[in-house]
Amino acid sequence: MKIIPQNTETLLWNKLYNEYKFTPKIHGQFEWIKIPIENKTYHKDTPWSDEQEHLINSFLEELVSDKMYAFDWQHDCFTFSPKEYIPCDYEYYDTNRKCTVYFPTYYPNGDYHLFFDSDWKYGIFGNPWKKEIIVMGKNLIEKFESNKTNLNIN
Repeated sequence: MKIIPQNTETLLWNKLYNEYKFTPKIHGQFEWIKIPIENKTYHKDTPWSDEQEHLINSFLEELVSDKMYAFDWQHDCFTFSPKEYIPCDYEYYDTNRKCTVYFPTYYPNGDYHLFFDSDWKYGIFGNPWKKEIIVMGKNLIEKFESNKTNLNIN
């Protein structure tokens, strides 16, 4: 896991804004993102448990070859591998910047959380105000579908 360099982060945000029509808002009924490949929307009222986070990570570990991106709107963004063990609510103090750095969870706990692989084949996009999780990619959707009870989603 490492923080994405600013120039790379800007390119990826531009793709999310332009191709995925990411439109961050916090109030009202609105379409906040348009996923250009197969996707499915789920609703979940509460954050994932540690076990659910691990289950989702296991899906990604199986499907994604290596690199993924973890974007947290208005916060640091990361590149990581699902094969890494990153505990829920992971944080550390960055002595160079003199601030605490937070790695996002798969559930959007207070801000938009966007996870996608480097090929843009799989992704998990979360909106905290709508309590909505959009899963991108046929195989990842199948894993969510077969684990709806374990993940407590509808």
